[in-house]
Amino acid sequence: MTEAAQVALVPGSETETGSTLSVRGVTKRFGGVAALSDVSFDVPRGELLGVIGPNGAGKSTLLSLIKGTQRPTSGEIVFEGQHRIDRMRAHSVARLGISRAHQIPRPFGRMSVRENLLVAAHSIGPRRPASAREVDDVLELCGLPDRAEREAGTMNLLDLKRLEVARALALQPRLLLLDEVAAGLVAHEIDEITALIDGVHRRGVTIILVEHVQALVQALAERVIVLDWGRKIAEGTAREIAENPEVVRVYLGTRGAEVTREEPTRAGPERPAVLQVEGVSVDYGKLRALRSIDFQLREGEIVAVLGANGAGKSSLARAIAGLVPCAEGRILVGGEDVTSQLAPFRARKGIALCHEGRRLFSELRVRENLELATYSGVSTAHRGDLFERVYDLFPLLRERASSYAGELSGGQQQMVAIARALLSDPRIVIFDELSLGLAPQVIDQIYEAVGQIRSWGVSIVLIEQSAYRALAIADRVYVIERGRVSFSGVRHELEQEQALREAYFGIQKDPTSPQRATEGGSGEV
Repeated sequence: MTEAAQVALVPGSETETGSTLSVRGVTKRFGGVAALSDVSFDVPRGELLGVIGPNGAGKSTLLSLIKGTQRPTSGEIVFEGQHRIDRMRAHSVARLGISRAHQIPRPFGRMSVRENLLVAAHSIGPRRPASAREVDDVLELCGLPDRAEREAGTMNLLDLKRLEVARALALQPRLLLLDEVAAGLVAHEIDEITALIDGVHRRGVTIILVEHVQALVQALAERVIVLDWGRKIAEGTAREIAENPEVVRVYLGTRGAEVTREEPTRAGPERPAVLQVEGVSVDYGKLRALRSIDFQLREGEIVAVLGANGAGKSSLARAIAGLVPCAEGRILVGGEDVTSQLAPFRARKGIALCHEGRRLFSELRVRENLELATYSGVSTAHRGDLFERVYDLFPLLRERASSYAGELSGGQQQMVAIARALLSDPRIVIFDELSLGLAPQVIDQIYEAVGQIRSWGVSIVLIEQSAYRALAIADRVYVIERGRVSFSGVRHELEQEQALREAYFGIQKDPTSPQRATEGGSGEV
């Protein structure tokens, strides 16, 4: 490669051939956990490769290994056929021509946009920093020329995302890593960031795109690989991936045992609402995770909340439980406005959250973990009855009451987490990713317990990525896409799962079919 090609703002040409990156048998372990297992793929020069997968699949770990911020346990990562970057430090990797734009922009807030780019440009080291003209070219490409002298900390989220990409481009990358750069953006903003990425790619930059917004992957990626639990399970075009049975299973789950496929008992419309979410929005800094969500849960009802990773499901759970504030809207429990109340007060109103990832005190015994829940206002006289009820639900917990929580299997820990939520004697339980990481037979047992919990008169919000499992027992379902409700109704109104496929994969089987009217918000889908 000539020196001119090495220092160009966007190096590479159509005449160049070969692989920009080769990942060969890469494994990354954190203690006994394998975040990546024997992953291999090549990225030809000039390709835009999409990388997708559910939470915990290993996508961000993969980017960290390529960027040099972490090192693989085994395997090789080779850049441009000659550089073993898995042995190099992050700054050396960057100077070779690999840069990364992160999901959450963190510019120098008191510096101008141009100054942020100059900092990046002058960090290249021995390679020639970008000239003033080339910085202007990056500003133009990223739609920021009229904001060049503005302080970065004063800009809106879309412009911050543009700046994050621009900072990465100021490093004159041969390989650009994009880590969920569309997260938190709404439909027209996603269109703009899609156009930006497409413009960068058209200049010849090789790109690896990790993204939860599947419409963006569909629009841009020439090839997609799918990771699940650290392993590459599929590879192909975006449409081939959306139709791949194994990928569909990973994203939507399995249908479960025969007993779970029975038609659920419908809660009659005359039953009162125990929970109402009215026009609720949630912000994390300048990132809006939920947008004007309307949601209702009736007495004795199971309502499933479905959607792809990053859609906003957990943010809804945390907003209801009082763990994050509402930027807009209000939340009512039994008709009482609790929007301004903190989480402990909402717990006393009867809301219990069973967290994603369980979040047990691993160094406490099972009984001690459970006892903590009873301090939310449960009377001493009632505690014994509650313990008997959860022990009847999960007899194993009675046997393992003296065991440390950290010694239990994943399924056993999930039982402890469910029991802990129930020991606060709630009227509403929110289960966040109930089946995540569990074996199928354990999931069957957990879902049988959910049906029993409903029979006690407890209303349930079931937030799940394993859509089929949740649909089997739910009375109604909400699908969340990009922070908005894109569908609400009963299970059969999903029209043979088409609404789910569109939400999870961003691909319509029949592009000529009319858009369905939805309830509970006017989100763009």
